[in-house]
Amino acid sequence: MLPKRAVLLCILVFVLAAPAAAGSIERIVTPSGNGLDITLTLTDIPVGGIVETLPDGCTWTEADHPENRTRVSGQQVAFAVIGEETIRYRVQGPPDAAEAFAGTWEDLLTGESGTVGAGGVREPGSGVTPKEAPGFLPAAALAALAVAYRWRCGR
Repeated sequence: MLPKRAVLLCILVFVLAAPAAAGSIERIVTPSGNGLDITLTLTDIPVGGIVETLPDGCTWTEADHPENRTRVSGQQVAFAVIGEETIRYRVQGPPDAAEAFAGTWEDLLTGESGTVGAGGVREPGSGVTPKEAPGFLPAAALAALAVAYRWRCGR
């Protein structure tokens, strides 16, 4: 390879290879009638999973997320994420429960994880792991991978 081409190739690699943007999820809770409307806004998480913990006194009602990618068990709700930018769901409960929601997310492509609404990202291997119910995040991850495989392979 000519030296000029090698230099040009190196410059292109350094200029075009931008670091991956860190993902995050913002939560907005809005009181509505006898319940709460929750909107999760996802940024830079193309394939992943979210586990939300509903506050005491709140009961799951519905979501705009596909049923086959949503799992509800007690106070835990798991969402398999494949290309969504927003997820909206509704719970019945008191307005003062708005501050008590908790959740974690994981980006299956980069391995990053974080707390919903915190804006912070934990790098893979940082030693800090979110508290989760056994089986929810792996189930969400498996569902996300299955849907991605089916969508990509067209079967």
